Amino acid sequence: MEPLQPMRPVDVQHDERESAPQWKVWGARIVLVALVLTAMLVEDGQSWMIVAGVCTTAIGAALTVASTRRTLRENAGRRIPWNGRPPIEPRRVDLLEAFGFPMVVLGVVLAAKSASVPWFIALPVVCIGAVGAPLAAQAWHNYRVRRDEPNH
Repeated sequence: MEPLQPMRPVDVQHDERESAPQWKVWGARIVLVALVLTAMLVEDGQSWMIVAGVCTTAIGAALTVASTRRTLRENAGRRIPWNGRPPIEPRRVDLLEAFGFPMVVLGVVLAAKSASVPWFIALPVVCIGAVGAPLAAQAWHNYRVRRDEPNH
């Protein structure tokens, strides 16, 4: 057997994505945990819990929409794959994405539990609002990108 040639060093590009500042990550975690504990420890049927659930849902939906819009804007002119990360992703952790969806789920569950709404009525609200809307925005983005390509 002949001896193997020495391996060439591989140059790996440094990860230049920025993480969110730690104070934002921990602040968001504390707020989310406080909301969950409030939902678990306070008695059912109180009207302010329904309002808190609706407000939490609205805030979570706004965060999800903002995250989706930012991702689409950063990837203007590029298709976003359905099974993977977008081509341009400047953040390691996107706080809007990381906390938007859980807040929508928590808010819907909190409002539904306090108003004694069955889960099978609350579940479509979560699916349409937190999952369907971003997927529809991505589908529209990919359609526009494909339509604008010169070979189509």
